[in-house]
Amino acid sequence: MNHIIAVLMALSLTLFSGCAFDDAEAYLTDAFHQAFGGEETAEGSCTVYFLDVGQGDSELIVTSTAAVLIDAGEQSAGGDVLADLQSYGVTQLDWVIATHPHADHIGGLPEILEYAAEHDDLSIENVMIPSLPNSQVPTTQTYEKFLDGVEANGLELTEAESITIDLGSAELEIIPSPGDDYSSLNDYSICVYLTCGETGFFFTGDASEPEEADLLESGALPHVQADVLKVGHHGSKESSTKEFLDAIEPQYAVISCGADNSYGHPTSEALARLTVYCGEQIWRTDEDGTVEITSDGTEISVQTTASA
Repeated sequence: MNHIIAVLMALSLTLFSGCAFDDAEAYLTDAFHQAFGGEETAEGSCTVYFLDVGQGDSELIVTSTAAVLIDAGEQSAGGDVLADLQSYGVTQLDWVIATHPHADHIGGLPEILEYAAEHDDLSIENVMIPSLPNSQVPTTQTYEKFLDGVEANGLELTEAESITIDLGSAELEIIPSPGDDYSSLNDYSICVYLTCGETGFFFTGDASEPEEADLLESGALPHVQADVLKVGHHGSKESSTKEFLDAIEPQYAVISCGADNSYGHPTSEALARLTVYCGEQIWRTDEDGTVEITSDGTEISVQTTASA
């Protein structure tokens, strides 16, 4: 009640003091902050952490009111990702998105799920997986541990469908793979488009040429032009095709890969194609560590642990 009275008094003083409108608006804004504390949340604000998990993938999206984890690297990375969540003050994951069930993407999730099931300082609300043909559903120990972790949290898996998730100061559009007969699990990857005000981020999982082509042909990307691209499949030569990049038109690119990995990621072919759009604004977790990209809805800023 005292807060409301303070604002009403400020309004009365403003109206009867003959202030110009701009001055009055500033005066009322100051009064509101003094009465209620804090600052106004910027529309379209978000921070994305492209976590350094070695030869794997993991991204953390944090907005004004929500947090989303996309993948969590290999099993050995689970503890590091959990430590990152704690370091960034994340106590609730509104969504955990497993882009596809390869170990270098879901291997670290069981440790995080198990921790959330046993501790009060982290909760997980929803877990999403791609829709897979029955013949492609894994029977690996890693996948079974992942399922056990979901069950331990009392959750049911959500299969990806074309929906938009409200994250407060941003929106998350889920773009399922349009195909149902790929030879590789990579091409069933869930893609995600994050909109923060006037800026956009596109996350690809391990999508390579077959899924990229189907996304374009199906019309799933009619409006997607992303400032930031999480490069598909660690920068393999089969990903980030020219046609796909022509549609996305990224200005910044982030490649998640391990130092001196045996796959030769990122490849010179992928880097050459990315450079056409991004120039020198290409970051790699093997060289730059965790890459932190923040948007205020208009401008984008980049920091890395290597340069911190």
